[in-house]
Amino acid sequence: MPDRMPTTRRPFTVLKAWFPAVAVCVLIFFLSQDSHSGRHSEEVLGWILTLIGHNTRHFHRLLDGPFRKFAHVVVYYLLGATVYRGFALGRPHFVTPAAVRTLIFVFVYAATDEFHQSLIPGRGVEFSDVLLDTAAAASALFVLWLWRRPRHPRQAILSGVIGNHGGGPAE
Repeated sequence: MPDRMPTTRRPFTVLKAWFPAVAVCVLIFFLSQDSHSGRHSEEVLGWILTLIGHNTRHFHRLLDGPFRKFAHVVVYYLLGATVYRGFALGRPHFVTPAAVRTLIFVFVYAATDEFHQSLIPGRGVEFSDVLLDTAAAASALFVLWLWRRPRHPRQAILSGVIGNHGGGPAE
């Protein structure tokens, strides 16, 4: 029997679990609407390069592409972690079906984000961004798996018994 929570707490738990994912989706949507994203990315990169004392044309040209891809990785890493949180609904152990749902969700969201960008003047569409975004979410899931996996064989047995059967005996 899957984990169950009391029905009186369920709506609050669902809202609490999904709010961060919705916030990240809204952030991505608004960032994707920016028809001047290239100029804005260049300004942020210039600010960072100024901080480290290397704000030159050479470094701008060298780092502009990787900097923009890094932004994809950061935002979709956060999306992967927060969507997993929503699907896992606060369970303390790693839930593989929630991870699979997360990857599917992020892939579809990234694809629709690229379609959305195709409607914005000055924005480009790259399927490689969808793959990069999905890989960023997968890396978040890997970190979550490392963090939430049982550390010792005894923990694995206990988390299997408690996690999968709500504290009852193994079937």
